[in-house]
Amino acid sequence: MGRDNSPKERQRRQFERKLNQRASYDRILIVSEGSKTEPNYFSEIRVAYRLHTANVMVRPGELGTAPIQVVQCAQELLMGREDAYVHFLLKRSG
Repeated sequence: MGRDNSPKERQRRQFERKLNQRASYDRILIVSEGSKTEPNYFSEIRVAYRLHTANVMVRPGELGTAPIQVVQCAQELLMGREDAYVHFLLKRSG
């Protein structure tokens, strides 16, 4: 029992690798219809809430501005990824 509190034992425990203390975050993909304004809005929200860029990706729809094209762009970006949420921001015209 006395060995657990020996200086060498305390030093060994001090230098052991620590396990992860923080839970991992979900990844978020935001695809918008616009190419300038909407990505800027979401990027500012990411900064305001101090979200890491590895967890939040803001992308404009690169295939066009029609709603179906925005959805198709999101599907292409998510190919093979099971760990992301998707939010679509579509403007209504008319």
